[in-house]
Formats: sequence, structure tokens, C-alpha cells
Amino acid sequence: MDDPNFEITSAEPADASRLSDIAFAAKAYWPYPAEWLEIWRPQLTITTDDVANGIIRKLAADGEVRGFYMLREDGVKLWLEHLWVEPQAIGRGFGRKLFEHAVTTAQSLDHSEMLIESDPNAEGFYAAMGASRIGEDKTKMGREVRTLPVMEFKLKGN
Repeated sequence: MDDPNFEITSAEPADASRLSDIAFAAKAYWPYPAEWLEIWRPQLTITTDDVANGIIRKLAADGEVRGFYMLREDGVKLWLEHLWVEPQAIGRGFGRKLFEHAVTTAQSLDHSEMLIESDPNAEGFYAAMGASRIGEDKTKMGREVRTLPVMEFKLKGN
């Protein structure tokens, strides 16, 4: 970790706009067409209800929120729904710290694994963290079919 001055805490409803900005900017870091980014904007928007009712943790460094993650329980499974770091903070180890924190949080929720529907560009990151590809989801974007890796991270102790 290049920056020891960070903290991970629970997000607050007032953070929703900043978290949405981070998610959108991080997705735009990859060379996707602008029209795709706009289609994805609702999925990348974190609402005050998401924060109030969900499991969202933010990472702050230098007095600013630099990234976050969100876990979602769907009744049976636990999903890492979001994990984003603002583009200017990429390479500082924040993604790894957020993932490790998400694992610790997930272990406390009595699940045996954490599932991730990964952006294809993030699959290598999740694999490096120890997640394995267990399937894929296909989505259509205009004339193109995107393959999204579905990954699983086994939680120790559950």
C-alpha cells in the first residue's frame, strides 16, 4: 500500500452523489462508448436509499472519498455489487484494501461465498484477489454481445 493514510467506514446517505460520481468515472476509465456509459448510468447510481438500507463502505484518503464497495444479499446469495476506485487513485492499493474489507464484512454475514458479476476489464483484478470464474452472463449492447464473467470468492470460516 503506497498510502497508509486512509480509512474505511460506513457510507452515509450524504455520500450517495460522490459514490455515484466515483462509479461513473471509474467505469469511464475503460474505453467504453459514451452511449453505453449513459445506458449504465442508472446501474452506477448509488441512491440515498441504497446507502441507508445497504452494506456500503467508503474509503477516504487525504480527506476525500476515493472509493467504495457495496454488498447485496438477495435472500440466498451474497453479491459484491460494486467496487470502484476513482481513476486518479488507481494504483495506490485502494482496490485491494476495499476488496479485503469486503471479504471481512462478507464473512460476518454467514455466507460461504461472495459472488461477483465482473466487468470484463476487472476480471484480472478479482482473479488476483483469489476469485474464480464460475460462469458468465451475456448482455446485448446494440449489436454487440458482452460476456460478463461471474466469479466466486470462497469465504473462510463459513
